[in-house]
Amino acid sequence: MQVLVSVRDVAEARLAAAAGVHFIDLKEPATGALGGLPPGRVAEVVAMLRGRPACGRISATIGDWPARDLAPILARARAVAACGVDYVKVGVADGPDAAALVAALGGLQAEGLPVVPVFLADAGPAWSLLAQALGHGFPALMLDTQDKRGGSLLARWPMADLQRFVAQVQAAGRLAGLAGALLGGDVPALRRLAPDFAGFRSAVCAGDRAGALDAGRLAALLALLADGPGPAQAAALAAHG
Repeated sequence: MQVLVSVRDVAEARLAAAAGVHFIDLKEPATGALGGLPPGRVAEVVAMLRGRPACGRISATIGDWPARDLAPILARARAVAACGVDYVKVGVADGPDAAALVAALGGLQAEGLPVVPVFLADAGPAWSLLAQALGHGFPALMLDTQDKRGGSLLARWPMADLQRFVAQVQAAGRLAGLAGALLGGDVPALRRLAPDFAGFRSAVCAGDRAGALDAGRLAALLALLADGPGPAQAAALAAHG
């Protein structure tokens, strides 16, 4: 299981890369669950990361858009993809326009854009949307939460449903990702679920997720994932939301 860490600028991206994070996600956490950065800043961060000798995968969100706004969603997805990221993350919330959005994203994927639908799971499973998405060639699919104040994804979804999501995505040959206010204390359950990657922001900030990335918390999380922290580090991460 790889760790994905969300960053908002060159300084945070450099910190994450130096810590050994191999999946760096570009977003603006102060403006929403999938708050988007201006394409110019995305391109700036990508250029810095690509200049490093061991550049991992890079993703970027397009911002929080209602599913009915297909034209701006597709335009922003193309603009973000043009910045050179490996994956373009687009939020999908269940509702009357969700199926049309998944179909439109499938069209982008067919054009060659590496789109990752991020299913916003606050209302519970939407298995029909997942089945539809698995019919397209998306390289990965994720679960996340819109309301970060509602607690960790693992506290809000039954383990059986999380296992079902991961199993169905991986059985289709795609990468499965889990995110949503995840804590250091979620790591044992995440290991049992065995997604391909797990996304963190809140747990690696000194304040809330809109604050700055904290080098100490990031190091403690990576040590926890590597089975290396002391009890105090683990307890601090487990308690941090």
